[in-house]
Amino acid sequence: MFGNDAKQRIIRLLAPHNGDEDARVCKDIPDDACHQVPANRRRLILGQLASALAELLVNAKTVLPWLFQAVGAPVWLIGWLVPIRESGSMLPQLLLGAWVRHMPVRKGAWLWGAGLQAGCLVLMALTALLFSGWLAGVLLLGGLALMSLSRGLCSIAAKDVLGKTIPKNGRGRVTGTGASLAGGLGLLFGLMLGWLGELPLWGYVLILLAAAAVWVLGMLCYRRIEEQPGATEGGVNGWRHALHSLQLVRDDADFRRFLLVRTLLLSTALVTPYYVLLAQDHDGAARVLGSLVIAQGLAQFASSWVWGWLADLSSRRVLQLAGAIAALLGLAVWLHLGVLGGTPFAGYFAVVVFVLSLAHAGVRVGRKTYLVDLAGGNRRTDYVAVSNTLMGVLLLLAGALSMLLALLSGLAVILVFSLLALLGVWLAQSLPDVQADAPSEDK
Repeated sequence: MFGNDAKQRIIRLLAPHNGDEDARVCKDIPDDACHQVPANRRRLILGQLASALAELLVNAKTVLPWLFQAVGAPVWLIGWLVPIRESGSMLPQLLLGAWVRHMPVRKGAWLWGAGLQAGCLVLMALTALLFSGWLAGVLLLGGLALMSLSRGLCSIAAKDVLGKTIPKNGRGRVTGTGASLAGGLGLLFGLMLGWLGELPLWGYVLILLAAAAVWVLGMLCYRRIEEQPGATEGGVNGWRHALHSLQLVRDDADFRRFLLVRTLLLSTALVTPYYVLLAQDHDGAARVLGSLVIAQGLAQFASSWVWGWLADLSSRRVLQLAGAIAALLGLAVWLHLGVLGGTPFAGYFAVVVFVLSLAHAGVRVGRKTYLVDLAGGNRRTDYVAVSNTLMGVLLLLAGALSMLLALLSGLAVILVFSLLALLGVWLAQSLPDVQADAPSEDK
């Protein structure tokens, strides 16, 4: 996958330091695993790279809407892509977590999840070749749902394996390096699409099969990780625990208000496929899809650290600013294309997706930072469990709403979701400024 020079650079970047620091580095993992850290680090990076790259190749916001249009699936089905993709990986984690915790060696769970995702992609490729119209759309959504469930399994196992094989001060580099390498390859993918003209159906099939092949390559690397058996005690039924914790919604007014704001700002993620459909209606050439992939990747790469810095100052303001950007963008596009009947210029939708991706990155960083600082102490796990459970359910409800709106037009979806985001911005004003309260309040 990489040349020798690239491999050596990664090895030098991630190799542990010599001297007294080595002993300190390995103090939070078993002694038997310490000498395996360098090799495990490389294998984990390649596994992380495979995961991130495969997900980028079949992105539910950009690539899959294009595929749905290619097979002639109705627009109302496309509105389910993001809700199924996201909720499918949220909800089952509560149930799968207890099962994974009972496995002494947990890399097997990741391999199962990766293998299932590769298999789903092959089935989706066959579906695209053999079927068309609403049947193809429904079958593709079914494959995406199973793939999303498998993604949740990989997510749970990956965190445990990382914690058991890599010392505490080296885990961020593993995740960050894998994601950065995937981002670079993703930009190359976007550039490749940009060089193409009209992409035939078999071109999308090849993309699905390429993503499946990437998962297989990741499995070959991940299976070689040397993982020491871990403790299996303490596994709980996460679903039952989360349901018990739902009383937080009743008892904590600030948390309840945050959940409402987060629900309204889900629109920044759900609206993206409709911009992509507008772009395809205007120009269906593969170069347009390539420009959207590049715009999305650049926005995420360029903005996350800025949003993170601002969130440390006030995550509430980040939520408001990012939500306002997404809402005003949607209203501007609706006014320009829908009311005034304007014509998009070259690169119009690449700019739109870039700005929307900037805003969505801000919403993600802002709500994660706000929730962590709002909860404080040992209540964070319960807050996160309840929040993710409710968001998984609400994503499916939002998918139903977008399906109904899509029967009118894509611009109708953009208008309604933009208004919902504006409402979220307004309600966020009533949230307490948790960063300002942090020095004197420990929740």
